[in-house]
Amino acid sequence: MNSDEDDDLARAIALSLEEAHDENRSNGRTRHPAKGKAKTRSIPAEVVVISDDEDEEEAQGRKSQERGKDNRSDVPKNLPSVQPMASSSKAPVAVPPPAQFTPPQPTPLTEPTPPTANLPAGAGLLSLLGDRAQMERERLARQKRLRGPSPPAPPPVSSGEEDLDDDEEDEDEDMWTASEGSSRKRVRLNSAGDSASRGGPSQPPTFLDGVLRRVETKYAEAGPGETGLAPGVRLSELIGPKDELAFAILSAFVIDPSWIYSFFDPTTPVILVADSNTTMAESSSSRPTLKNIFPNWVRVCPPLGNRGCMHMKYMLFFKKTGALRVVISSANLVPHDWRDVENYVFVQDVPRLRPAADFVRLRTGEKPGEAFPSVLAGVLRATGVEAALAIMEQQGRTDLPLPTLIPSTVARGKPKISALESKWDWSRVRAALVPSVPGRWEGWAGDRAVLLNGQTRLLRAIQNLGCGLDPEKGKRKTGDWEIELDCLTSSIGTYTPPWTAVFRLCAGGRSRAIQAWLDRGRKKTPKQGPTRILYPTLETIKGTKMGEPGAGTIFCRRAQWTKISGMASDASGLEIHDVRSRSGPLTMHTKMILGTLKGPPADDSATESDTDSDIEVIETGPIGKPRSWLYVGSHNFTPSAWGRLSGSGFNPVLEVMNYELGVVMRLETEAEENKAIAWARPTRRYVKDDVPWIQEESPFFAE
Repeated sequence: MNSDEDDDLARAIALSLEEAHDENRSNGRTRHPAKGKAKTRSIPAEVVVISDDEDEEEAQGRKSQERGKDNRSDVPKNLPSVQPMASSSKAPVAVPPPAQFTPPQPTPLTEPTPPTANLPAGAGLLSLLGDRAQMERERLARQKRLRGPSPPAPPPVSSGEEDLDDDEEDEDEDMWTASEGSSRKRVRLNSAGDSASRGGPSQPPTFLDGVLRRVETKYAEAGPGETGLAPGVRLSELIGPKDELAFAILSAFVIDPSWIYSFFDPTTPVILVADSNTTMAESSSSRPTLKNIFPNWVRVCPPLGNRGCMHMKYMLFFKKTGALRVVISSANLVPHDWRDVENYVFVQDVPRLRPAADFVRLRTGEKPGEAFPSVLAGVLRATGVEAALAIMEQQGRTDLPLPTLIPSTVARGKPKISALESKWDWSRVRAALVPSVPGRWEGWAGDRAVLLNGQTRLLRAIQNLGCGLDPEKGKRKTGDWEIELDCLTSSIGTYTPPWTAVFRLCAGGRSRAIQAWLDRGRKKTPKQGPTRILYPTLETIKGTKMGEPGAGTIFCRRAQWTKISGMASDASGLEIHDVRSRSGPLTMHTKMILGTLKGPPADDSATESDTDSDIEVIETGPIGKPRSWLYVGSHNFTPSAWGRLSGSGFNPVLEVMNYELGVVMRLETEAEENKAIAWARPTRRYVKDDVPWIQEESPFFAE
């Protein structure tokens, strides 16, 4: 590359950085396209609105026609897209930060002020993201309440202002301080009962066996019947000290770039995986699009067609010590999700590989490519991270702990694997990773097999965890096992009896039953046990601390509700239940599915006789069935997230709309189950007079 090309590239990136800085500081230029029906709304400033990922597949067809691939009015027409080089053989090009760039900083204010006036008609969610001063006022006020010498408890707040997810500012303490009269306790990140360890008084906890954590929010308190809060965590604790971080990869559906930037040292390289619609970025149906948004930051938007969205929420933190932390979350990267509403995260710490150690330990029945790091590497490739790594290398970042995701041979006779799999010790990982990647997946084997994605990947993960209900081949049937499903969702989908029926088969790990059902042409619905959809009523939302204005991230349309109400019956097994958080009057943005395994009655189980005394009866799986399994992640309980299965038993077809990611874990006992789930038990089934929360019918969200 000659000097003129160097100058042109540096000038283009400078323009890009300047544009990103202007977009983050200007309310008039920061926009967020609403999902679902395109409406012009006058929304109070304290109301938080986040679009519905289930409606994205309908809305994006219209968006692509309205916007067009290159018709962005807020991007200079002469600004080239940052694209990965075809080859890295040329010398890397170091692009220094432009002299005029100033990192975005919150406005330091000390006193809270009243809510701002209503936004103009048509203002969307990301308009609220620009209100950095208001966010800082609230943060300082909250700090004062939490840290002060026994101040009076703050009054209930009924506003859902600002942005979207992700949480508190970078603070050093690992405990919360209780206010007088509050039920909040000082909870360490590695509270008793967790498999966390500390290297010393100043060392952060590590979770080598994986751990589930509630995101700490300002409204959390022990709910009715609860003896205390479940352990909570803040974003600053997950990231750790800024100066100890070598590299980070972040992903979310909605992002406040200037807010998340404040958690990192300006010299730390960061790859930010984002949705092209919520960021108003250029989109492509075949390749990722990339852009430098800050010095050392590359934003990548994975390819999308006319439907679906990039809804994954994951974070990888590479430490200078060589360790790696993987976080799978339901929270977006905005303050609202880490401060006001409830989300959950799964945290897995992975040490650097020791010489001659085994880096991947396969479970019984698990095939190469199905282990946690193999699936994670595939997720990173699918979301464009490899292209972003190539761009960083071209811009002079040759010191990244993960330089590439391209598989290579690490030992003779072994299959090729990526550096993510070969450089870290994954032997203590217990959870199974479950992604959804948009597209058409076909067949039981191969690079496009249905078992790699969506509900059929859930099926395979459940089988590998020893939770499958199909009897083993060659083993005598011990009786009929059943599964009960509790599905906590923040977005109601458009369901059909065949879809819920096959999802139940996947959730039970019943691959043979799925083959038989597909061969019958999906006409005869299999026998169904209980499937409980957990979704809040209007009264439950009104009873939360933020009330209706804080429920801008919870979605159901009237037409969807009418259809699901007609499906709910004893014959289908589908039930709709009201749901409340076990951590107090909180709006729940968490997505969870609990699969409880129910064995046959004792008198129906197999027994030995004189004729079959030589037959050994064992349960499916290497270590027997647990009490239940739990999914947590970004998947809502919708067909767009989990996919639609069709085809034949010999050649199944799965069509997926969204990028999604979550984990599945075994829960051995009822105590583990009660500790892990986000909702208060028992849930209550909807009755005749119950009204669901429907955002478009609320006066706070009306036109």
